[in-house]
Amino acid sequence: MVGPVPQVTIIVPVYNVEDYLPETLDSIAAQTAFAQCRVILVDDGSTDGSDLLAKQFAAEHPNVTAVRQNNSGPGAARNLALDMADTPYVAFVDSDDILPPRAIEVLLKAIVTHQASIAIGDMDTFPKRTAFLWKKPFGKGDRLLQSVVDAPELIFDAGPCHKLYDLTQLRQHGFRFREGVHFEDAFLAIPMLLKAERIALVDEVVYQYRRRVSANSIMDNLFTREQNYWDHLDLCETLAEMRPELDVFRREVLERFLVRSYQGFAMRAHTLFEDKDLWRIFERCSRIYQDIDPSFIAQWTADTRHRVAYLAFKSYDFDLFARPWERVQGVVACGGELFLGYPIPPAFLPLTKVSTVSARLEQVRLSDSGEKLKVSGHVQISGLPMNRPISTPLGLRVRGSGVTVPATLERRADLKSPDNNREWAGFTAEIPVAELRSGHHSLRLVFMTETGQASRQCLISAAFLRDAPLKVAGDTRILPGFSGREDATLQVLKAGGAAGRRRWQRMLLRKDLRHAASRQPFWKQRLLRTLTEPFMRRRDIWLVGERKDTAQDNSWHLFRYLRGTERRRNAYYVIAKDSPDRERLRGLGNVVTYDSFRHKFLLLHATKLINSYDIDSYMLPSRWERTAFLKHLNWRIGPARVFLQHGVTDKDVSGGLHRAKTGVDLFVAAAGQEAEYVANHFDYGSAAQRLGFPRFDALLPDRGHRRILLMPTWRSYLVSPSYNPSLRPRFPFESSRYAEFLRELFGSDELKQSLQRHGYVLEFLPHYEMRSMSTSMVPAESCFAVVDQTQRSVQDALRQCDLFITDYSSTAFDVAYLGTPLIYAHFDSDEYFSIGGYRRGYFEHRKHGFGPVCESATETVKAIVSYLEKGCAREEEYSRRAAEFFEVQDQQNCKRVAAAIAALPGPQR
Repeated sequence: MVGPVPQVTIIVPVYNVEDYLPETLDSIAAQTAFAQCRVILVDDGSTDGSDLLAKQFAAEHPNVTAVRQNNSGPGAARNLALDMADTPYVAFVDSDDILPPRAIEVLLKAIVTHQASIAIGDMDTFPKRTAFLWKKPFGKGDRLLQSVVDAPELIFDAGPCHKLYDLTQLRQHGFRFREGVHFEDAFLAIPMLLKAERIALVDEVVYQYRRRVSANSIMDNLFTREQNYWDHLDLCETLAEMRPELDVFRREVLERFLVRSYQGFAMRAHTLFEDKDLWRIFERCSRIYQDIDPSFIAQWTADTRHRVAYLAFKSYDFDLFARPWERVQGVVACGGELFLGYPIPPAFLPLTKVSTVSARLEQVRLSDSGEKLKVSGHVQISGLPMNRPISTPLGLRVRGSGVTVPATLERRADLKSPDNNREWAGFTAEIPVAELRSGHHSLRLVFMTETGQASRQCLISAAFLRDAPLKVAGDTRILPGFSGREDATLQVLKAGGAAGRRRWQRMLLRKDLRHAASRQPFWKQRLLRTLTEPFMRRRDIWLVGERKDTAQDNSWHLFRYLRGTERRRNAYYVIAKDSPDRERLRGLGNVVTYDSFRHKFLLLHATKLINSYDIDSYMLPSRWERTAFLKHLNWRIGPARVFLQHGVTDKDVSGGLHRAKTGVDLFVAAAGQEAEYVANHFDYGSAAQRLGFPRFDALLPDRGHRRILLMPTWRSYLVSPSYNPSLRPRFPFESSRYAEFLRELFGSDELKQSLQRHGYVLEFLPHYEMRSMSTSMVPAESCFAVVDQTQRSVQDALRQCDLFITDYSSTAFDVAYLGTPLIYAHFDSDEYFSIGGYRRGYFEHRKHGFGPVCESATETVKAIVSYLEKGCAREEEYSRRAAEFFEVQDQQNCKRVAAAIAALPGPQR
């Protein structure tokens, strides 16, 4: 019996996908129109067994052909199959994606019914859905488009999947995949869209695209790979050459793609390339975009940042393209709008109009004298680089008080950390308290340009809300707040004596009652606090904690001192009910169960929040949404915030710990160098104090147990962190250099033999965030073990080791304090500091460190063996460095920290 004549060739390029290919092939075999299909599988030189899976599938199905080629890329694989195709229509499927059962059937029906050049169906991504611009035409039912002009958003769909093509028309136009480049599929998909005379739109999901986490993903590394810039430029040039063949309407659609798709590359090119290559890109882009109208470019670019490069192409200004910070150093105002300060003809104005200005306030603090209110924040002006002070003077206006004061730009390490162009984006203004009037005032950042003034409303930030409790200067009360969604405001009352206090209390009471009456977030808590505040106002409540389930770090040691030595009645420790560490708190009293009513009630009246970690992440009850708490409740409570740290700060972590981010009132440092660095670099000033870590008071060596402790820190890009589980890992752990190091270290015969010969056990204590994925790598042999933290604390593990190994963990400072020898294993330093987002600080391990630095598992093993052979004794040079770093070792740290916390001013009630 003769089967139906094949109508569709399904082309599948295959390369190293043995974990996904079976699911893809099963979805193809499950097609309701499978009998009408011919399938060509082209293995592109796989090394993982994918080719065997393809051959097996072909052996099971007579309409499937499997071929193999030397590794040449997906473009070459698809072209090979395209030349073999002999059906009227052709479809493309990637070897890790899935076709819904009716996909080919509905596409085939549509293209045949309408005699179309292409049939296009909807596509979903998984495991997480993606909102693509090109999906806009879907959701309106099946329909026929006469050309791409009828649904121009489709031009941004540069992939060949979820489509069915007329093979004859593809060959007539000579469209093929470009070989040896990235974006190879766009060289066929976009030209065919532009040439298509009839496009059948199928309003049904016909393709499921798998979004994989991969260090080699083209899209995940889109703007960091230099070759992507050249390959996409080749694509744009190829498409630009089509313009003479297109009518005016299709040309307009094409130019949308040319502008929108290269904007990210054009904007970032100067961050990757030297002048020689930049000139080549500049010349080629100038030719592509010279005839495109500036208004059209402005319409199809995201913002002014992306338009600067096109402005350079249009005005043929290479310096503007290569060094925009030298050519654009300020803004000018016209009619309340801002424009980049760059000389241009009027036709180019749309490219210089500033699309967005964001001015966010972060800190509001009184000067020591109380005469001035210091307001600081940061500003972002789209298109204006701020890696140096801009030329435009700024001011801060208090509307309602008739006050405008100069705003001074400041260099900010935390803003530079993610973006060099924002190094000088911080600003500070000092408002004379005497000039403030009573009332509710909004705050605006003013741009005092050569052509006039323009202002923008200042917005709040999380740090501003943390810093929002009442400020009192003489007879003036100032309450930072917000109106609307996030407009920053100041509530000012100038009234002295008892009458002034009563007026202020009545105003606060009205606020609380209105808040409760309108059922706004935290209205119940606000009302409860209002009713109980008279009974609690004299209690100086200190809430202490670490992570929700731990009592092992500085917070625990301080709490023991507060309850055991100072016998402080109103100090409480917050910890989860089922935490094994509750046993450590036995006998101390005032242990509060996390998430209990008592926890919530005490938090409503706390005067000090004290933690070794992030206060908002670990001290707020689980159902108290952080932003809503900061907006509606934190300012009403007004506690001082104390950061005890959980390790010495040696890197530039200002991106997360700058005072403009944390609002911390006391930053406890372990050493003088650290305190000085944090004070100056993180803007804490006198709030950063060298008091010593509370846990160091109990940090006494207990060596001689013949234990080696391996304790690397975590990698944020390899895990979903506990404080934000919705964040997915950026790279797979299994193929990381972190995992590779552990495999090589634990697999070393030399290490195992040395441990056994000297009678040592190497204990592994992974970081809290890495534990679940790394402990299984420890061999089940007597010379290796995993530290059970329910039985031994981190501090005990540090005290009891004879040799310590870490990478960049701050626990190295604890071990140095103990006098124990240590080894730094820097097996992935380039990755850790680039991908991980860390920046080096004041401490250089080779110059200032307390042990040798190794760069591989092999070097680390040799260093371990060397220490074992000399009895695990620390060298004199490393002992000298440790003594210089820790100038004071007197077991009085808890006493100093407690005194510093007690000296902090309480909330202004």
